[in-house]
Amino acid sequence: MVEPSRGCTGHCSGCPVQEDPLRLTPQRFEAFLMSRGARPVTIHFAGKHSDPLDSPFLPELVSIASRRSAMVSVSTIGLGLRPGWEHLPVDRWIVSVPAAGEDSWKALRGTCRLEELKENLRRLTGTGEVMVELILTLWKPSAGDGEAFRRLARECGVKSIRTVFGRYDPEGYHLGRAENLALDHPGSPYVLENGGVRLKGAPGRCPVAGAVFLDASGVMNPCPFTGDPGASEAEMERKKALRSYESCAYCP
Repeated sequence: MVEPSRGCTGHCSGCPVQEDPLRLTPQRFEAFLMSRGARPVTIHFAGKHSDPLDSPFLPELVSIASRRSAMVSVSTIGLGLRPGWEHLPVDRWIVSVPAAGEDSWKALRGTCRLEELKENLRRLTGTGEVMVELILTLWKPSAGDGEAFRRLARECGVKSIRTVFGRYDPEGYHLGRAENLALDHPGSPYVLENGGVRLKGAPGRCPVAGAVFLDASGVMNPCPFTGDPGASEAEMERKKALRSYESCAYCP
């Protein structure tokens, strides 16, 4: 897993925008891959409160990845797709949306860019060259967006869809906090207890077990959520304990 940029293309209301975000350079990325003993099977570009589409280096990073792995995938919120990027040598685009209706999108993001998302999805599916997967992340305002989500996929030519629940992430911005979780949905993996959030059942297998996370600074971490340059050593150890592969306290 690779974080191309610390910046984001969402520009959500209330979310701080970095004027000059840290970005992984193609030179550093290639040097990292050359230093590894084994050739990775998959290179997956993703973000940590950020988005790969923010990086102007994405075409170069994808080109390097396509030469040095068997599969390249990109996880994105689908906003900020630059001209021609739909033809990058990517095997799979994974586009995650917080809502599928204008009202629910505005409730979560403070603004609605649903039409821009639709245009970008049509650009990706229109190439006929790649797999496009659309994921609806259920939050409290979008918990009832199921039918609108299926309609969105049909309109944009997306065949592969799925729904997931928003993850509790108190260290993130407003989205991952308790007040935005779809706790009233019968399928929610979380429950409020004693003023806090806990998983209803036993934690599942870590979703990124077996992967390593190369952040935008070129530092490798065992989990996308453990790396934080501003954290103290004690805080880093606490995060690693919370997010241990055997019993992660956050990811369902």
